[in-house]
Amino acid sequence: MAINAIKRSNVIKSKILNNLSFLLLCICICLFITTISLAEEKEEISQPEATSETIEDLHLSGPNATLIPWLAWLSYKVSENRHIIVFQNGCKMVVANNEFSSDKAVIWIENSIADANDDSEHIVTAYLHDKVQVRRNGQTIPNIDDSKTAFWFRVNGELLITSNRKQQIDPRGFELYKIAYNTLRGAEIIPDDSEIQPVIAKTLPSTSVIQASELAEPEEKQEPEFNYPITLSAGDEKGYVLEVDKQIATVIGKFYLSQKQEEDGETSLLELQANNAVIFLPEEKTESNETSNKFYDILDEGVIKAIYLSGDVVMTEGQRTIRADEIFYDYQQKKAIVINAVMRNFDTNNGIPIYIRASKLQQVAANKFAAENAVLTTSEFYLPQISLNASSIIITDNTMIDNQQDSKSPNNYEVLMDDVSLKYYDTKFPLLFPHLRANSTRPDVPIKDIHIGNDNTFGTYIETNWYLTRILGLEEPEGTDSTLSLDYYSERGIGGGVETEYERDNSYGRFLGYIIDDDGQDRLGRIRKNLEPSEDTRGRLFWQHRQFLPYKWQLTTEIGYLSDENFLESFYRKEFNLYKPQETLIHMKRSEENWALSFLGKARINDFENELEQLPTAEFHWTGQSLFDDKFTFYSDTQMSRLRQRYGSGTSSAGTGDFYSYLMTRNEIDMPISLNKAKIVPFLATTTAFEDGMGFYSKLDETATHREDFIFIGEAGIRASTEPFWKVFPDVDSQLWDLNQLRHTVQPHLTAAAYMQDESVAEQRDTISVGITQRLQTKRGFGSQKRTVDWMRLDMDLTWVNNSGDSSAGADQLLWNKPFIPLINENSILIPQQDRRGTAIYGPRRNYFSSDYIWNISDTTAFLSDMNYDLQSGVVQQLNFGFSRMRQPNLSYYVGNRYLRRLDNGYGQQGSNAFTFALTYMLDQRYTLVYAGQFDLDYGATVRNDLTLIKRYHRLFWSLTYSNDESMDRHSIAFSLWPQGIPDLAFGPSRYMELGGSAGF
Repeated sequence: MAINAIKRSNVIKSKILNNLSFLLLCICICLFITTISLAEEKEEISQPEATSETIEDLHLSGPNATLIPWLAWLSYKVSENRHIIVFQNGCKMVVANNEFSSDKAVIWIENSIADANDDSEHIVTAYLHDKVQVRRNGQTIPNIDDSKTAFWFRVNGELLITSNRKQQIDPRGFELYKIAYNTLRGAEIIPDDSEIQPVIAKTLPSTSVIQASELAEPEEKQEPEFNYPITLSAGDEKGYVLEVDKQIATVIGKFYLSQKQEEDGETSLLELQANNAVIFLPEEKTESNETSNKFYDILDEGVIKAIYLSGDVVMTEGQRTIRADEIFYDYQQKKAIVINAVMRNFDTNNGIPIYIRASKLQQVAANKFAAENAVLTTSEFYLPQISLNASSIIITDNTMIDNQQDSKSPNNYEVLMDDVSLKYYDTKFPLLFPHLRANSTRPDVPIKDIHIGNDNTFGTYIETNWYLTRILGLEEPEGTDSTLSLDYYSERGIGGGVETEYERDNSYGRFLGYIIDDDGQDRLGRIRKNLEPSEDTRGRLFWQHRQFLPYKWQLTTEIGYLSDENFLESFYRKEFNLYKPQETLIHMKRSEENWALSFLGKARINDFENELEQLPTAEFHWTGQSLFDDKFTFYSDTQMSRLRQRYGSGTSSAGTGDFYSYLMTRNEIDMPISLNKAKIVPFLATTTAFEDGMGFYSKLDETATHREDFIFIGEAGIRASTEPFWKVFPDVDSQLWDLNQLRHTVQPHLTAAAYMQDESVAEQRDTISVGITQRLQTKRGFGSQKRTVDWMRLDMDLTWVNNSGDSSAGADQLLWNKPFIPLINENSILIPQQDRRGTAIYGPRRNYFSSDYIWNISDTTAFLSDMNYDLQSGVVQQLNFGFSRMRQPNLSYYVGNRYLRRLDNGYGQQGSNAFTFALTYMLDQRYTLVYAGQFDLDYGATVRNDLTLIKRYHRLFWSLTYSNDESMDRHSIAFSLWPQGIPDLAFGPSRYMELGGSAGF
C-alpha cells in the first residue's frame, strides 16, 4: 500500500510538473511573440557637446508593478538640495513635448523636489541605459545611441514623479549607479561626488550627450497674443457690487463670468459662477486712479491674471464641471487650486458620469488634475454605493479634446491613485493593489475577470483571467492583449493557459495555450454522455498569424494541436461549433487587380483526425477579364495539388494514406448582352480534372462503376435579369401600418446550365432556376429625417434538375454561380469524402420552390419567414418563421419555429421541429426578467431553458441565471455582478450586461 501511495504521489507530481511546464512554455511563447513585436533597429550616433537649456516641467514615471519588489524605483536624499533617483525596470521622462524612455535610468536632481508646486529652478542630469528612445511630438528622433544616453537641462516648472512603488535605499553601491556615474564623469557633465568610491570603468560605447536645445522646437516668429473677451454678468435679479482698486477688483453678489479658451487649436468655453470673487488685474493695464469703466475695458481685452472665488462656486469647461467652496484660478498658466471639490465629467465611451470628490484639488495643466484624500465614483450621491478612495490621485482628462475632434480615444480619461481602497457605502475593503491606474477602457489591476458557477458537468467552478504583462510587471505593447487563465473545476480538475492577441501595422495574430489535469468525463449531448478521455492531461496549442509582405503578398501560418478529439468540443464548445477547424498550415497569397495566386502547405499533427494533407497546393484565379472591348468576359480557376488523405486512429475503414496528385482547371467565357431593360449573359465553360488517388468512380445515383482518373466536363448556360419594374402609390397613408406612400419594385432573374461529359463518373445535373425579387417600400420618420425603408420583402425561386435524387435528399438550394457538385472537397472530414469522386450530395438534387419573406411592420416589430417545398414529393422540407416585438418601455419578446422535414442526425432523430420563445421584461425600475427557451416538438423534449433575474442598484447590477441545457444534459447556476458602463470590473458571465447600460432597458 505504501508503495502504491508513493507511486500515486509520483504520478501526481509528474502531472503537476507537466502542467506547469506546458503553462510556462505557453508564457514563454507569448513573451517571445511580444518581444518580436517590439524589436527595433539600432542606429549609430554622433556625440554633440553638452549644454544647458531652460525647460519648464518634468514628469518622471516608472513601472506599474505592485507585486514584485525588485521592480520598484529607488529614491535617495543625498542632501537638502540633492536627490538621486534610480529606475531599475523601465523609466519614462516627459519634458514639454519631448518623451524619453529606457529600460534603466539614474537621475540626479539638484535643489528641492519636496514640494511638487515649487517653481524654483532644478538642475536635472539623467543617464538612460538600454533601449533608449527619444520622441518629439510623437516622432522618434534619429541618431540616438539606444544603449546609453545622457541628458542635462534645467527645469523651472513642476516636477512630477509617478510610480506604483518606491524604496528609500542608497543606490550608490549598485553597479548601475557606478556605471552611470563613471560614464558621466568621463563626459564631464556631472560635478565630483566625494562620497562615491572610484571604480574601474569597463570598455563602453561612446555616450550620447543630448543638448536640450536640440529637443526644443525651432523658434518661430511670435505673433501678438490674442485673447477672447471676458463676459461678466449678474447671476440673479439682485445683481452684484463691483469695487476696483489698482490691480484688485472685488465682486460681491451672485455673478457669472465666461471666456472662450483656445489650446492647441481647440476652443472651449470656461464658465465661472460664485457668490463672491477677487479678480487680479495686470499691472501694465491698471493705474492708481482705476475706475470700473477701465475694468470693463480690461475684460473686453481678456487679459486678467487670476481670480479667487468663494461661495457656491461652479467652474465649467466642456462636459467637465467642478463645484467647490473656494477656487483660485490662474488665467495665464491655466492652473487652479480648489477646496472641497466635486469634479464631474462624462465618459462618452461607456455612457457613464465620473465623479472625483477631494478635500483639495489642483489643476496643474489645462487637462491634468491632482487631488488629495480623493473619492472616485460614478454616483452623484454624497455617500455612493461603491467608490474607490485614495490618499492622492492624478487625473488626465482629454474628453473635451476628443469631443471636439469627434473621436473616442480609449484613454481619454486616465487616473493614477495611491493608497487605494474600495468602499461599499461606509464599509472599507483594502485592496491587494494599493496603487492603481485606470482609464476609460479598463482599470490597471492584474485581474481581468472572474466567473463562478456550478453545473453537473464541471461541478463548482472558478474561472479567472489575468492580464499577463501586469502579473509579470511589464508594460503591455500597443495593440497587444495578453491573458493568463487559471481555472478550478471540482468535477474536472485545475487548468491554466495563456492567450495573446496582437495587431501591428503589417501583421496580426492570436496565440492560445491551455492545459488541464482532467479527472472527469465529457458530456457532449443527450446520447454522447460519460465519455472517458483517452488521457488525463488534456489541452491545446493554437497559433494563427498573418503577415503582410511587399508586392501585395500575404503570409498566413497556423498551428492547431489538440490532446484528443473531444477536448475542443468539451471546453471550447462555441469555437468548435462556429469557427474553422484546427489546422496546421502555411499559406502564401498575392492578389492584384482581378487575379490571385496562392500556395498552401497543410499537414496533420493530430493523429485522431481525418484530414486531407496538401503538400503543396497551388492555385491561380483570374476573374472578370475583359476581352475584345468588353464584348466577352473571361474567368479562370486552376488548382494543382499533391494530396494525402490521413485517416484518424479511430477510423474503422482506413485507406492506404498514400500521396496522390490532383489537377483541375475551369475556364469560362461570358458574352454580356444588354437588350432594352434586360441583361443577358450566355456562357460556355470547360472543366478538366485529373486525380490518381481514388479517381472518380461514382455515378449520380451514387452507385459505383469503373474508376476514371482523367475527366472532362463541358458546360453551357445563360444568366439573365432585368432592371427593376416599379410603380409608386403616392396616396397610400396609414398611421396604423406606419405607411407614407408606397413603391412596389419587381425584378425577375433566370439561371440555366447544361452539362456534357466524357465519362459517366463526371456527370452533373442540368439545372434551370427562375426567380423574382419584390420590394414594397415606404417612407418613415418625421420632417427632414424621413427615410426609405423596406416595408415588405419577398424573394421566390423555382428550380428544376434532371436525374433527381431520391426522396431522402434534404432542403438543397441553388448557388447561382456554382450550380454543380464540386470535384473535390478539401474540407471534408468524413470517410469517404463527400464530393464528386464518390457521392452526389452537393448542389440541388430535387425540384423545389423556395421563398424568403420579411415584413417590417414597424421600427420595433417584424415578422420573418422562409420555406423550401419539394415539388416532386409535395412535401415542405423546411419552414422557419419568427415574430419579434419591442414594446417600450418594458417588454421585448421573440416567438419563432424552425421546421426540418428530412434530417437524420445520426443518433436516431428524424426531422426537427423546434419552437423558440424569448422575452425581456422589466418588472419595475429595479428588477428585469430575461427568459429564453426552445422545445423540439418532433423529438418531444426540451432543448434548453435559460432564466435570468437582473437587479439594478444605482449604477450597479447583479444577475442570477439558471440554465437547463437538455441537449447536453447540463444544468448550471451562475451569478454576475457589474458596475454600469465598466465591463472589465464585472464579476461573472457578461451575457446580459448590455441590459444594464446607461440607457436602462
